[in-house]
Amino acid sequence: MKQLIRCAKTRRGDAFVKKSARRLAASLVLISALVPATAFAQVSSLKYTTSWIGNTFGFGDGKWVQLDVEAMAVGQDGTIYTNAPWDESGSEISAYKAGSKVAYAGQTHGWGNTGGDAIAVNATYLYAAVSLGNQNGTLVGSGYPPNGSTWFGITRRSVANIAQGAPFTGGIGNLPNPAKNSLLLLNTVPNGTDAGVRGLAATNTELYVANTYTNQIQVFDANTMAPVRAWGVPSPGRILIDADGSLWVVQGLKATTGPTVNHYSATGTLLSGAITLPHGAVPVDLAIAPSGQLLIADGGRSQQILVYNKTTSGGAQAATGMGAQGGIFAATPGMPGNWRFNGMTGIGFDKSGNFYVAQNGFGPRAFGSGETGEGTVLESYNWWTKALNWRLQGLLFVDGAAIDPASPNDVFSGSKHFKLNYAAGPGQEWSYAGFTLNRFRYPDDPAFHTTRNVRGQPLVRRINGARYLYTQDMYSHYLSIYRFNASTDGEVAIPSGLLSQNPIPGTWPVGQPTYGEWMWRDQSGDGAVQATEIQSNKATGNSVYNGYWWVDDAANVWLATAGSGIREMPLQGIDSVGNPIYQYSTAKVFPMPQPFTRIARISYDSSSDTMYISGYTSTAPYVSANWKSIGRVLARYNNWSSGSPSLQYVIPLAFDPTRNPPVFPVSLAHAGNYVFAAEGVTAKLDIYDARTGQEVGVLAPGATVGNTSGWIDTQMGISATVLPSGEYAILAEEDARAKVLMYRWTP
Repeated sequence: MKQLIRCAKTRRGDAFVKKSARRLAASLVLISALVPATAFAQVSSLKYTTSWIGNTFGFGDGKWVQLDVEAMAVGQDGTIYTNAPWDESGSEISAYKAGSKVAYAGQTHGWGNTGGDAIAVNATYLYAAVSLGNQNGTLVGSGYPPNGSTWFGITRRSVANIAQGAPFTGGIGNLPNPAKNSLLLLNTVPNGTDAGVRGLAATNTELYVANTYTNQIQVFDANTMAPVRAWGVPSPGRILIDADGSLWVVQGLKATTGPTVNHYSATGTLLSGAITLPHGAVPVDLAIAPSGQLLIADGGRSQQILVYNKTTSGGAQAATGMGAQGGIFAATPGMPGNWRFNGMTGIGFDKSGNFYVAQNGFGPRAFGSGETGEGTVLESYNWWTKALNWRLQGLLFVDGAAIDPASPNDVFSGSKHFKLNYAAGPGQEWSYAGFTLNRFRYPDDPAFHTTRNVRGQPLVRRINGARYLYTQDMYSHYLSIYRFNASTDGEVAIPSGLLSQNPIPGTWPVGQPTYGEWMWRDQSGDGAVQATEIQSNKATGNSVYNGYWWVDDAANVWLATAGSGIREMPLQGIDSVGNPIYQYSTAKVFPMPQPFTRIARISYDSSSDTMYISGYTSTAPYVSANWKSIGRVLARYNNWSSGSPSLQYVIPLAFDPTRNPPVFPVSLAHAGNYVFAAEGVTAKLDIYDARTGQEVGVLAPGATVGNTSGWIDTQMGISATVLPSGEYAILAEEDARAKVLMYRWTP
């Protein structure tokens, strides 16, 4: 199964930009012809290690931290239960204890199932918000909703075995599996409607449900699941049961003025003494401290735990904020650490006074959004001493990673900075050093307005010694540029520029053209997009489709179009703010090189003036069903920029979509003397000698990661670096279990 967001993706059209261009030499010097596949029949066995970055667990132990947590409940014994609409490997509902993963529910993924945004637990049962669809009408019968509809409700599981449904009279759903008849149906809605439950709370006798869609608090018998009572509350969210049985409710989730926290009796009477929230505070979850104080997790700029002393009138009075003011953006912005929260989605206590915090780097998802957060962080603290008990991390999803060529101990994903210690054992090399995305200071960051609301696939480049981050989305529509200023922004990557092949759908940014490609440079230095900072490519007036971005080591920007050749935009220097300067007027255009009929990927080595191109030829034609592929052949051209480039070789790539599983490469990387082509479904990395085109061998996931990887599913899903020791580090997207694979190989 692929993540929900991917269900909406469509293949882009096949119209390409038309440009006038200087011609390459009339004929290319062929050093070697197309090398037949039989020449590579003998492939040597390679010695390498498989490691990973970004997840506490590698899966060699059968564990992984899920990629997102939207809600958390804490059992009295210190087991924390989590829920999210999606985890790529089916761990939407999971259980963690004492710094380890102890279970996951299953039957919340595939066959129409997804997780949800709320969860609760009592001594006997786990209750979790879920949805159930029919996969476009392919699932029929009483266990699934009618065609065109989706069910939203609560799955009940046994605490003793959360993988097993706890059926009840009137329970429905999932007839073929262990969750059979354990769904409490609340809302039947047309497909595409978000009617998910946003709050749950349970005692041993009653289950309280925030039915956000119907503007109700509904109460059910916790054992029979029969309805007991209900009352109206505007768009309710999280529910907290106090020691006296009264309820604290986050409500107004859909209100234009923002959510509030109100106090109700167990029967629905609104009690006096409503909570006064600080200006800008966004309540996202509630808990009662061992001292009896009311805690509110603030998802606003403070990113703190707001601590309230309860009053005799039934309300609460603010006492203080716990944790760093500004969370992860306090002091050195973006630097992780104890009590430096980032996108809290759940808080709670066990009976021993241990405090638990769930974070996803973003906060609870918006209604109707497929947002999966910016990575999971689960933390446990001793409430009395404030000492950290343990921390778990699952930080990456649809993310590539790249090593800084000038500082090989630094590796960046789209929104994370990691430090590497190559002397450590597999999976222990990495440490989380920085969160580079600041949604509060830079809301105009293109990451929030383009594909998946993440930066995605990174390249790290140095200009005059300064570090810059270039990222492209999973489809290579957009190339975003970021600069760093440690003195003002710490670890945060400051939005610096954006190159777009087409207008971005929607209203952002104001000033973009209605047609054709365009770019933005942050000339004001504020990280915000002004219309006067946008430059359109009026030379062509055309849009670019199926283009692929590449930034060479000298920070020149290249764009490969599928059918109209390759364009280079040389770096024109750095402006007074620190932004790289690019101009359409200085672009150099290279027409389609022989023997290609369609280009899919490029990698240009500026130090040797060598261009690597993958794609299709008349004898190895384009296959539209495999539009994501890098193509069927790989070519090397020497003296590319000389005006008379020479073709050294054209070699076939592994390409057989008829096999099971299908074989076709989706990502390309070059480093030193080798070229790496990543197969999409098998996730294998085919290695070729860059000097000769000879196939060298294959890298595949080892035992340390359970001999398993998810699909490599992005256009720039791998990167490669030669370390000072001569060892190669190859980083590969691994969506299945919220990490990036790191292969370490010495030729």
